[in-house]
Amino acid sequence: MVQDLPSGLAVSDLTQAFGKLPLAFNWLGCDMGLVSAHKLGGPKGVGALVLRRGIDLAALLKGGGQEMGRRAGTENLIGIAGFAAAAEAAARDLANGVWEQVAELRNILEQAVKSCAEDVTFAGRGAARLPNTTTMICPGWKGETQVMQMDLAGFAVSAGSACSSGKVRASRTLAAMGFDAAAAASAIRVSIGPLTTRDDIDRLAEAWLKARARHLARAA
Repeated sequence: MVQDLPSGLAVSDLTQAFGKLPLAFNWLGCDMGLVSAHKLGGPKGVGALVLRRGIDLAALLKGGGQEMGRRAGTENLIGIAGFAAAAEAAARDLANGVWEQVAELRNILEQAVKSCAEDVTFAGRGAARLPNTTTMICPGWKGETQVMQMDLAGFAVSAGSACSSGKVRASRTLAAMGFDAAAAASAIRVSIGPLTTRDDIDRLAEAWLKARARHLARAA
């Protein structure tokens, strides 16, 4: 996601992609990028702001010269060290093809669902996207209901983005991708990771398809 700031600077939230996709900040065309440790398996509450060379920001927290004068206050050295260790581990995983294997499992899940539910749409399928998430849109079946059904079956999925949990407004991202409010209300997000197995994928697909069959039987 790239957002233009009033000052004319473009800032991109790179948190989801960082460590899962090859990234070269200088090639992205933005002025600033945000990354966070917890998405890499690092400690919560630690992140980084990447600035294009030559950009200078006025400090919002006045004080000492920490963070090159941009933010006063004692740095969380333990958290920063944990972030660095997590980033190094993520780079190794990326180089070893771990996330390519995750993407393959994600594709297997989508194919298993699509083969039995042709009306289901996967947002962004066929385009360059994150390897570990899929957004499934099943017309006429509310996302919140799907979440409850999957919870009963032992699977934790979401009806919205991780940073929008608890909100009932339609996803602005799905709207920007051309999906209407009804489609957005029928969407769930499934996230997997390096520890996800093929058996996990098969069981999830089976549980979701069984729940969908019950939904269709009640709606008939």
